[in-house]
Amino acid sequence: MINVCICDDSEYDIKQIQNELEEYSLKKRLQFTINAYSKPESLIYELEDGKIADIFILDVSMPGKDGFQLADEIRKYTSTSVILFLTSHEDMATRGYKSKALRYIIKMNLSRDIEEAMDCAVKELSKMNENTVMLHRYSDHWRIPYSEIISVTRISRQLVIDTSSHGELTDNRGITEFFEILNDSRFLFIDRSCFVNIDYISQISGYSLKLTNGQVLPISRRSLQNVKQTIMKQWSV
Repeated sequence: MINVCICDDSEYDIKQIQNELEEYSLKKRLQFTINAYSKPESLIYELEDGKIADIFILDVSMPGKDGFQLADEIRKYTSTSVILFLTSHEDMATRGYKSKALRYIIKMNLSRDIEEAMDCAVKELSKMNENTVMLHRYSDHWRIPYSEIISVTRISRQLVIDTSSHGELTDNRGITEFFEILNDSRFLFIDRSCFVNIDYISQISGYSLKLTNGQVLPISRRSLQNVKQTIMKQWSV
């Protein structure tokens, strides 16, 4: 099931896009859930509640907050969702790539453009079809792919998650609970208060290891043997 979100201030255009997506889903034998919003603020409220779509289709020209500004807001919550822009003007299709938009759909050529754009979006999603975890602290939410998690450390009563895309994020869960949620062999405890992503380890020396970002972390005496064996096994593959 692919979740699609449309944001366009024109109810007529929303209906047209929904019809095209329904035809596309039948033709490609794909299942979609479609949510539509006529106001960017309504979509932002959903993001704040942790409701992240797989594909966002955003009108470029909307009153108040335009599609480019809305895309910037979306990127605060997800780096993996696909963004497609809608525009009535072909010359606007040169803006917005800082938001990592995948395609532009020209409204005058909706039937032609949306199929090609959705083909690319579905392909992109399949390439990124890996596990992700939702991080949350108070009213902030992020969806992070496992591959972007570098290390997780318990500091005081919170977790500090070092990521390759968003820097350091915090979460309220316990470290054992979070480790069990991930349930992935790429993560390895090096101390009872810290586990790392093996893919980011560049060196192990004595009772410490070095990560690809230059960070050096201590390995506890109790964990040392298991850490060395696991890393050597991984590196020998």
